[in-house]
Amino acid sequence: MKGVRAAPLPIPSVSRAETLSRQAYAAIRSSIRSGAIAANGFYSEVQLAHALEISRTPVREALIELEREGLVEIVPQRGFRLRSISASEREEAFELRLLIETFVVRRLAAKATDLDIQALRAKVDHQAEVFDEPLAFIEADEDFHLTMPNLLQLERTRRILLTLRGIIWLAGLDAITVPDREAAVLDEHRLIVERIAAHDPAGAAKALGAHIKLTRRAVTERKRSEAPS
Repeated sequence: MKGVRAAPLPIPSVSRAETLSRQAYAAIRSSIRSGAIAANGFYSEVQLAHALEISRTPVREALIELEREGLVEIVPQRGFRLRSISASEREEAFELRLLIETFVVRRLAAKATDLDIQALRAKVDHQAEVFDEPLAFIEADEDFHLTMPNLLQLERTRRILLTLRGIIWLAGLDAITVPDREAAVLDEHRLIVERIAAHDPAGAAKALGAHIKLTRRAVTERKRSEAPS
């Protein structure tokens, strides 16, 4: 209506600090995954702020988010450290991944467009290109899995899966580090995409379920082999 000024919404604007906190979150999470931030040690906000060349505030916000996700533990006066993940928590994460990702892949297989399928194939092709780069391969693996809820605009689901994947690789790095697992992962990803492309929800869920179960077995076998005799 002319002459009527809209009342301002009580919503804070996005600030540079919020952007920096997301960047810090991504950088810290990547450092945990690569092993640059290792278990059995304490780290400080000051260390991270200096390394990232930003102030402590966005680093603190990023750490609070990572603590919420169950990846780090903040200890007053000492800093933060990586959480110790129990075998039962790791198994729970795999069970939840299986339930959530089969739900996602069924929905995607039912409604995937040609562009969606093209995007997924591009993700697998990129993962094949970084086959000999372990960290890049793991990042490409995560990108492939998170692309599926992204294509369906399931943001909450994507965030849950991000947390579950973090718990799994924190518990035992990643099954991809098991010898010969990389090639199998690529084959399993390609099969998932082909079932989606065929608009076969049951087949896509079966392929995805088999992939997660094989990953779970590889992680379990790795942890068993590392256990002191």
